[in-house]
Amino acid sequence: MKRYLKPAFLPMAVLGAGVLACLFRLWLFALGKDDRGLLSVGNFPDAISWIITGVTIVFLFLVTRPLQGGNKYAHNFPASMPAALGMALAAVSFAITSFVDLSVGADALGTFSTILGFLSTTCLLLLAFFRMHGKHSNVLFHGIVCLYLMFHLVSHYRLWSSAPQLQTYGFELLAIVFIMLSCYQRTAFDVDKGNRRAYTFFSFAALFFCIASLPGCDNAAFFIGSAAWMYFTPCRLTPLAKKEN
Repeated sequence: MKRYLKPAFLPMAVLGAGVLACLFRLWLFALGKDDRGLLSVGNFPDAISWIITGVTIVFLFLVTRPLQGGNKYAHNFPASMPAALGMALAAVSFAITSFVDLSVGADALGTFSTILGFLSTTCLLLLAFFRMHGKHSNVLFHGIVCLYLMFHLVSHYRLWSSAPQLQTYGFELLAIVFIMLSCYQRTAFDVDKGNRRAYTFFSFAALFFCIASLPGCDNAAFFIGSAAWMYFTPCRLTPLAKKEN
């Protein structure tokens, strides 16, 4: 059993937890709303979805503890076609999100966020090309993506803050927060200042919330693409040998 608690098993373990939380939230939303338009919270699927969330976060905190040192870019991000595919899928999802946001109209903040979304799409495609060929990317590319995620979060939170129930927006909110924090940590690797433990914790927490947020979300493409990005682009997930420390 102990071998399944090693960091190398994190991608599949967190994906499974996200799918499980997603199923319980689907159950919750399938129960419908009352005459006030509110979900029936406090029931079994609601409680279990939050329990799975809490257990997953604690699990990530504990399992990522061995990931100390080895924070150079080349050590963690070799050439990888799956990683390039994950970033390309995220680029597509960002483009779809930006086109949708553009079509509905927005204020100055929303418009600026949309512009950053299109820039981030280009950056992610370039990053996918670099990763496919094993080239070290410029810090500017991940920096722009991180900036977009920050404005995307603020823009959407203005709508979510008026929602009366956490289940209707909380998982989406946390997904974007963790994607943004993961991207920030990934940016640090571009200048060889990364932190494997922090990056792994935030990226897999983002993966979990992206999957769990799908029931009832207003933009499934964004979260599916982001989940692919988080799943396929981990850093090195094996603890270092003593001679490498």
